[in-house]
Amino acid sequence: MLTRDRALRPTPALDALPTIRDLCPGYRIARWDSPAALSDDRRRRLHMILRGLAARAFGADHSAYWHARVQGGFFDRVTSLALILDPGGVPVGWGGYHRLRLAGRPAMYLDATGVVPAHRRSGLTSALMTHFLTREIRTRPLRGVDVVMRTRHPAVYAGWLHNLGPRRVFPNTRRPLPARVRRTAAEAAEWLGDGPGLDPDSLVVRDAYRVFDGDIYGVRPRSGHSDIDDLFARTVGPKDALMVVAHLDAVALARCALARAARSRVRRMPALGGRPRRGGTVTAPVHPETAGLLTTARP
Repeated sequence: MLTRDRALRPTPALDALPTIRDLCPGYRIARWDSPAALSDDRRRRLHMILRGLAARAFGADHSAYWHARVQGGFFDRVTSLALILDPGGVPVGWGGYHRLRLAGRPAMYLDATGVVPAHRRSGLTSALMTHFLTREIRTRPLRGVDVVMRTRHPAVYAGWLHNLGPRRVFPNTRRPLPARVRRTAAEAAEWLGDGPGLDPDSLVVRDAYRVFDGDIYGVRPRSGHSDIDDLFARTVGPKDALMVVAHLDAVALARCALARAARSRVRRMPALGGRPRRGGTVTAPVHPETAGLLTTARP
């Protein structure tokens, strides 16, 4: 029998099925580990779900962005893709990542991620990132992995910087960019097709979101940290992004997980059922949006 995350490698025919597992109290994820194996119909349905979630999460129309990504081979390129499901099985967020090798080291590029506003105080983005990072770092706990992302949201950058510190997250105002970080960012920019737009000193990627017809966010995002908000206001233009490079190993991830668990205990609502289950079969309620996508999922 296949078990969660300890399964024997499935056959290609099963790779198109998602793995369902608990994420945090009251929420589950449906994770596709071989999105390239998805049928055309499932790709079309996931495309519609992602486009709808992005519009709600960012308060702006992202249809052109997702159309361009799907047409450009998104499902064939992404390593892992996940939907976050609420207690009723309704998709309320998403995320994914690409497994790469940058500057001669194992790396992962965190793809676009979002959570709809009504569920943002549940720690879902942090839980999903911890889930993804744990899967990658457990294969190399001591050496760790370089994590790369593009963002124009100051709160995203602030979260990584404040959780991991300036020794592990770049760019920052406390330390100059190491040569390895510059090389990692440059190779990531080339892989993304942003090579000419990367400023090697600030790691700002000019015109990174050129595919967008309108605004990326309905309201300019802020982090609540005046220095970081001012930095983004000064240096990151309307279609620009900051290339963030972080290094995580098992020790750093464990610290982040403990901090997230502490925050989760504070937020936890009694109605959400306490601690997540360990072991056993995990299923997700069927919802019209995901009917047919999840009804044959692997536990």
